[in-house]
Amino acid sequence: MSIAVLVLVLLVAPFGFAEEDEGVIDATEWTDEIIEIEVTNAGLRFMPAEIRVALGSTVRITYVNGGGRHDWVLDEFDAATAVISARQSDTIEFVADEAGEFEFYCGVPGHRAAGMYGAFIVVDVDA
Repeated sequence: MSIAVLVLVLLVAPFGFAEEDEGVIDATEWTDEIIEIEVTNAGLRFMPAEIRVALGSTVRITYVNGGGRHDWVLDEFDAATAVISARQSDTIEFVADEAGEFEFYCGVPGHRAAGMYGAFIVVDVDA
């Protein structure tokens, strides 16, 4: 492997891993009574960046803060954790009773605008 290719791999690889780690959780076919999902962050990015659940699911989100002071907010379901510091966690529970695509975000001023948000998608699997 040439030095130029090695340098390119070392420069690009971390960005690829970050995107992969952000990921998607598709819980639309999970049969659990309560859909339990852990969310964390790296800087101003939530992981996972997209969560999919079936309409009518009871969802339990545990937000584990990966650094800084943040919270996890989903307005349409009146769901929000407390603002917590690094290595702390908070758990909330709600029913995903409306189909559609919604945005969850960090409510700390400036964080949402800086990109700290993701997609919460509720799918009507019976439609």
